[in-house]
Amino acid sequence: MTARPDGPDRETLARATLTFCLDGADALMYALIKGAGRASLALELLVDSRQGSPGAGAAANRLNQTFASGLSRWGRKVNAQAMAVFRRAADGWRARLDALPTRRWEGLAPWFTMDGAQWIIAPHTPYWPAQLQDLSTRRDWAAPLCLWGVGDATSLTGCDAPLAVVGSRGATDYGRAVAREVAARAAAAGHLIVSGGAMGADAAAHWGALSAGGDGRTVAVFAGGLNHIGPQSNRRLFDTIVDRGGALVSELCPGTIPEGRRFLLRNRIIAALGAQIVVAQARTRSGALNTAGWGCDLNRMVIAVPGDITMPHNAGCNRLIADAKATILTSVEEIDELVHAPHPPRADDDGPKDADAPDGTDDATGGDAARDDAVASAIRSCMHRRLPATPDAILARCNARDPSHPMTMPQLLARLGAMEADGLIRGGDGVVALAAPPGPGSDGR
Repeated sequence: MTARPDGPDRETLARATLTFCLDGADALMYALIKGAGRASLALELLVDSRQGSPGAGAAANRLNQTFASGLSRWGRKVNAQAMAVFRRAADGWRARLDALPTRRWEGLAPWFTMDGAQWIIAPHTPYWPAQLQDLSTRRDWAAPLCLWGVGDATSLTGCDAPLAVVGSRGATDYGRAVAREVAARAAAAGHLIVSGGAMGADAAAHWGALSAGGDGRTVAVFAGGLNHIGPQSNRRLFDTIVDRGGALVSELCPGTIPEGRRFLLRNRIIAALGAQIVVAQARTRSGALNTAGWGCDLNRMVIAVPGDITMPHNAGCNRLIADAKATILTSVEEIDELVHAPHPPRADDDGPKDADAPDGTDDATGGDAARDDAVASAIRSCMHRRLPATPDAILARCNARDPSHPMTMPQLLARLGAMEADGLIRGGDGVVALAAPPGPGSDGR
């Protein structure tokens, strides 16, 4: 049975209204909400500060103070330039408010949900995929304020470490076949498959996940409002995704046209949702490489499929591998080693895990020895693939193998220091190596 969130609560509706004010992801709005503590207060300040409203001047001053507070809490510098940029942005947001069908935003739920045809979730709601908050780690990035969706909302949280599979729209038979087979294999193991709903490799990945039967769930992320999803040639695919327990999602309001620049912003959501990102095939300039770039910046494991060096369709993936920005996928079966353990999709009544909950004590994870083993295994994985074993690469591999007990960078650095003191590893120039050759049979070249 498809799980749908209840109608949007006041906070979610406020986030939807603020999204309507934006032209895309906006770090300034993220800072304002962070300062206000809740989106509904930020929206009230914006409404009250409109010219001609009673007490508009006082509300504008409080709005500015709230933004400055949020910027500071976010660890950003508050200066005259930042405040001037914010004031210009706020003028634009207030102008957008006038385009709403009514100034009483609390009554806009039917309008924002297309009379219930779509649902909306926000960070405080149980279906929210917590990994999206990684998009707020830099001052020029912003996580979505909310997500619109059609289909089963539990698909977004039914897998702790989804696999994103992307590639060029003009993928060859080879690229489409790899995308489909990788997605089908991972989905059969219970992993959620995330892609962009486009023709070519994206569609092949979605169909691959659906071919896995009852365990095959997939989510398509779109660059416009969900009443503008496309291409139309994939309409049967979109209907099947919904019918099979997956979802179609977007960070943009109904009615938003999917312009070119919005596809690049959409790609950051695909990258953030995935614990690993497989690039099945890509030219040197493609949206798939943009998604891979987001993945690298988010410390996701990027996996690239090599191809014939005489074919421009493969040049992007081959370059990712040559530049040590991606792990090479040498066979479809190898995906089993790069994702977390097989699992059934989480049942509806299990509920998503709380991203802010403690990730367990040393006893729960097996202690320092278990973490040392995981770190050593990650170093061997890098060596085997002839990739530099940097802390970022080690962390990505450790967390890909055990996403239920993720290690943070401070924890990893502490373990690396202890392992170096014990003579287990050696380091230099930001790269780590095992102090002794791997044992027989480990193939740790």
